[in-house]
Amino acid sequence: MPKVSTDIPDDLYEKIEEEVRLGMFNDVSEAINAALRKAYAEKSRSYLRWLAKKEGISEDSMVEELKKIRE
Repeated sequence: MPKVSTDIPDDLYEKIEEEVRLGMFNDVSEAINAALRKAYAEKSRSYLRWLAKKEGISEDSMVEELKKIRE
């Protein structure tokens, strides 16, 4: 896995360390990786919403298409 380095504000790092202390994550790296995955997933969902809107695809038509796929 590629390594990435960044500067994290002290207050944010303290919150991450608190989540590790509470047992939400095994270590700081795991917490940061989870946050990156979550942020990227949200970005992807936002892009798909924008693309659907641009193409004039309604939510109802997407739901109907998903129902057809699941059958």
